Amino acid sequence: MQEINNKSMLYIGIDLAWSENNYSGITLLEDNKLIYSGVVSSLDKVIDFVKKYPNAIVGVDAPLIVKNQTGNRTIEIEFLKDYSSKKLGVYPVNRNLMLKYSSVIVGEELSKNIPQRLGKELFEVYPHATIMNCFHGSVLPYKRKKGRNTEYIRVQLKILQNYIQNVVHGDFYKDIDELKGTKLKHYEDMLDSIVCAYTLFYCEKHKHKTYANIFKVPFQKDTK
Repeated sequence: MQEINNKSMLYIGIDLAWSENNYSGITLLEDNKLIYSGVVSSLDKVIDFVKKYPNAIVGVDAPLIVKNQTGNRTIEIEFLKDYSSKKLGVYPVNRNLMLKYSSVIVGEELSKNIPQRLGKELFEVYPHATIMNCFHGSVLPYKRKKGRNTEYIRVQLKILQNYIQNVVHGDFYKDIDELKGTKLKHYEDMLDSIVCAYTLFYCEKHKHKTYANIFKVPFQKDTK
């Protein structure tokens, strides 16, 4: 891991798994310089990583507050009003659904166990929205879905990799054609985590009042 300049801003991006025992992508940026990017095998290891950098701002691609038992949170409804016409959707987020994948809601557990405060240094972010707004102008279809084979996914991931290389300094390049199975999925998770961290850097650089507010996925006090 590279040496960190204490005068720089630190940003941690997390592509958080929906189960506490699955792999998550995690990235540390110093401004827009890559310090570390990889995957870790459990929620506990994500928490341990974040605790090493208590002054970092953290962006997580996962729900951090889920009070509603069914349906959608308010933020998903607001997001869809702005983005459904652009064919960008979000999964419904509710306790009944999320507890099918895990005994806990991992975003809530993360929030409880790190020093960063919700809405102060800890935020929800959404890589698809960042990619659309900052790079691609439309949905980049790099996620696995019916009708998309592995070769198609590889092409899309190469596009994403190139976008990130233009804005983040550091060596995270891998030959995507040589990645298969779990290695390809882990690299996708890693790229997502870099986008999460870059979202925070972008919003800080452009002085948005709330991190990621241009993408409609900031922390919010959801009361549903």
